[in-house]
Amino acid sequence: MKFMLDATLKIIISSQCQLGEGVYFAKAHNCVFWVDILGQRLFRLHCQSMRVSQFAMPEPICWVMETEQGELVAGFAKGIYKLNSEDFSRELLYSIDNEPQQNRLNDGKTSRQGFGFFGSMDSQEQAPSGKLYRVGHGKAPEVVDQHYTISNGPAVSKCGQFLYSTDSEKQTIYRFSLSAQGELSNKHAFIRFTDSMGYPDGMTVDNDDHLWVAAWNGYGVYRFSPSGEQVQFLRIPAPRVTSVAFVGEALEHVAITTAAVGLDESVLADYPHSGGVFILKPGVKGIAETPLKL
Repeated sequence: MKFMLDATLKIIISSQCQLGEGVYFAKAHNCVFWVDILGQRLFRLHCQSMRVSQFAMPEPICWVMETEQGELVAGFAKGIYKLNSEDFSRELLYSIDNEPQQNRLNDGKTSRQGFGFFGSMDSQEQAPSGKLYRVGHGKAPEVVDQHYTISNGPAVSKCGQFLYSTDSEKQTIYRFSLSAQGELSNKHAFIRFTDSMGYPDGMTVDNDDHLWVAAWNGYGVYRFSPSGEQVQFLRIPAPRVTSVAFVGEALEHVAITTAAVGLDESVLADYPHSGGVFILKPGVKGIAETPLKL
């Protein structure tokens, strides 16, 4: 049964992203980060001062993660870099060389054991040439799944034994069994979106082990039970909802990114906050992201 989640809208940040994505709470920095992939910008919200800063990037930036040492690591279009937390200059860690020319990286998340999982996609959103990668624990990125058109998510269950990964173009969220060593098995379709729901995009898991899924062209975020039952829907005043994460020291708030790309003027007039970030208090707590163990 679907019903509206009773959430109080706290803040709208007018970041004017073409393609806002990858929202992430960095605990050691007490900051919320998100990216504008097409605009090649990184955003930072200081949770204490509530000051928002933005930094221009030399190529599309797709996600940010925190390491065990409190350093920042980011996925760019063609590689993974360490970011200087002062000026956000970058240092190459891994180049992703086995992708078609038109591909770029997309979304990423860590497992409970600190492995990083991230996807790639066809930037033209046509060919199933995208892959899912694993990185960490002293190993370079390696392909663990493939044949995605638009790899999205991923997310990990509260217990850490399941990984969720999305192919947005297929409107399908897959679930894998995930071992403590980061091995994936038993891939199967877990949730399929209908056309009226839009396209599944970024995801996270809350402290009740429910899966939250941002809905591109779906005007909100869906919440699913551990069995895959749709139980709640959080409506957002923007059509293209792209990622969701629990943020703040108590993890009592959710930050939700959106996109303005591809919307015509009449839609933008009706939804002027498209491309912004929405921060709400939904009455549910999140789970702290495990730092990446490089």
